[in-house]
Amino acid sequence: MSKNVALSEKLEKELMSITKKESTVDAIKELVRRELIRKKNKYLFIIKSFEKKYKMTFDEFEEQCKIKMNNEMEKDYLDWDMAVTALEDMEEELKEIE
Repeated sequence: MSKNVALSEKLEKELMSITKKESTVDAIKELVRRELIRKKNKYLFIIKSFEKKYKMTFDEFEEQCKIKMNNEMEKDYLDWDMAVTALEDMEEELKEIE
């Protein structure tokens, strides 16, 4: 779906200045790309924090949870799983816009 959006001259100028792009479309794509990278880094940080806490990968943790799980592990499992899934989504979205 494509829609035309009117930007004020000041906003367009600021957009070009921030992104160093020459077209509005390229500038918007650049902002979207940057936001996806920011989100990707957020989820990478969450994943690395859990890997450090449990000293294992998510797959290893998932296997361990099948054997034994407490309330803290269950919450961490759900948060870790969300981060892994969101990271995969961010990487896919980045591929699509590049």
